[in-house]
Amino acid sequence: MARIIAAAGVFALALATSTADATNLLKNGSFQEDPPSSGCAAGVTSLPGWTVTNNVDIDSAVQPLPACSGISPPAGTYFLDLTGSFAEDGMDDRGTVSQTIATHPGATYDLSFYFRGNPQWQYYLGVYPNDGAIKSMDVLLNGDVIGTYSVNTAGVPITDGQFELENIDFIATSSSTMLSFESLDGYGITAPSDFGPLLADVSLVGVPEPGTLTLMGVGLAGLGFVRRRKVLSNA
Repeated sequence: MARIIAAAGVFALALATSTADATNLLKNGSFQEDPPSSGCAAGVTSLPGWTVTNNVDIDSAVQPLPACSGISPPAGTYFLDLTGSFAEDGMDDRGTVSQTIATHPGATYDLSFYFRGNPQWQYYLGVYPNDGAIKSMDVLLNGDVIGTYSVNTAGVPITDGQFELENIDFIATSSSTMLSFESLDGYGITAPSDFGPLLADVSLVGVPEPGTLTLMGVGLAGLGFVRRRKVLSNA
């Protein structure tokens, strides 16, 4: 009995550590908090959990095009178009969303997100003749680019987001880390564009250290050993 309790304790500790590591460290990583009542919002300058630079669009398929985009995200209801709206009114549409997270120096983290490009420039091409097919964004940690993503949206159906899951692993170097996603499309206020890179379902989790995995193995092995001894003793 003492061995069962000890082995179960080791396993429970390892499982609790692993579960904690798997928790999304980002606030509102799915962009579902405080959604717009209309189902979408253009030229947003504030977003729960995130700092917005310039402006972004919150979008969904709650209402069909042209009220909203009619595009469905891979999870939940809402997603972001990082190129905001109203550049034609003197605003810079090249949006960035950032969030600072507490991290442990030397620890490994896994960042996942869905990326694609807004194909609806094709629908509005006569309105925004300077827009184009290539949609791009940078992913940054503490202001340094760790990934650049681009996609050609020419010929893509205008209500098909074609989201694809992306992953980046990194090792934290400080007790806090600023994560940013920055649109590279929008052309500023001189050549307006309202359609850019799409971002959905962002998650940042800690990667269990090898010692934690070993501890889980020890716990499982201990339980198996105790169970085997019990079976043999009853034979």
